[in-house]
Amino acid sequence: MVITASAVMMTFVLPLRVRGDLVRLFVVLGIIFFCCWFLSAPEAIALEERLIAVIMTDSHPRYEEVHSAFTETLQPACGSDCRIYVQTPNADTMSLRNSVRKAVALGAELIVTYGPSATLAAQAESLSTPTLFADVYDPVALNLVSADKMTGHNMTGVRGDAPLQALLKYFLEATEANSLAVLYDDASPEANLQKIILQDYGVKRGAEVMLFPVVDLKDHDAILQGMPEVVDGLFLANSEHSESYLERVIGFADEHQIPVLTQRAGAAELGAFMVLQTSAVEQGEKVAEMAKAIMAGKNVEEIKMYKPHKVDFIVNLKVANRYNINVPFQTLSVASGVVR
Repeated sequence: MVITASAVMMTFVLPLRVRGDLVRLFVVLGIIFFCCWFLSAPEAIALEERLIAVIMTDSHPRYEEVHSAFTETLQPACGSDCRIYVQTPNADTMSLRNSVRKAVALGAELIVTYGPSATLAAQAESLSTPTLFADVYDPVALNLVSADKMTGHNMTGVRGDAPLQALLKYFLEATEANSLAVLYDDASPEANLQKIILQDYGVKRGAEVMLFPVVDLKDHDAILQGMPEVVDGLFLANSEHSESYLERVIGFADEHQIPVLTQRAGAAELGAFMVLQTSAVEQGEKVAEMAKAIMAGKNVEEIKMYKPHKVDFIVNLKVANRYNINVPFQTLSVASGVVR
């Protein structure tokens, strides 16, 4: 048999051409498959986004006000590639810390927390992700920021408390009260800070401050019923756990003509006598400004904690008239709002 050179060439070249076609076919099919997967998978798109994770407890309507101001101020500068992811877990420590872990796992560029519980959870769980907080009562006392630098480890924000001593001063001047009951949630870090301030200031002013800690939220009614008749006023401390009891407590006090003073937002409209509170809008706007700076490359520890300038002192004159309390003109003159 005679084998020509051309036959030998055909034996080797033809399979090579076939193999080349197959390789090109697999490459084309791979590209088509990848494009289909990318376009149909939202998580692939999310990888390109700059994620800001917001964490707030689900029981506090005031945080919605802070968040609304935050998003309204931040969104124009955030850009189309920026996504704000909100989590509203229960106020218990485990739920909040799980939310922080989830934010970190999703690759959040920034964590924003409202209230002390979520902020303390972020401090415990996230050491590497920058964190901004708002509406936290005395962050220095809670060891969130240092007293000298006014920033914490990878954390800063806006404190949410107004001067409680001023509220007690206005109350004592208006009522000439000798005793004050303090109803507070024993699990609330901010409530425990408030009770200490009231005790110290009460000693200075010669007013008896009686403490009524609430361990189980269902004990509110029993504690209220057990209060002595000599109580001249009732201070309702801040709490993220007992917001649903606010109206009930004020209703009980009104029934027994006990004037209520508090720093809980919206309490004056529900029947509290005096309320001193910071502005939720100012806090949200300021946190948004801090977020812009961090997203532009500024180190969070270079941004000092902000102390709100807008403080609302509200006096409920309907309650004062019903309880025969003559509010001094001097006190009314410093009020930013009056309920008539």
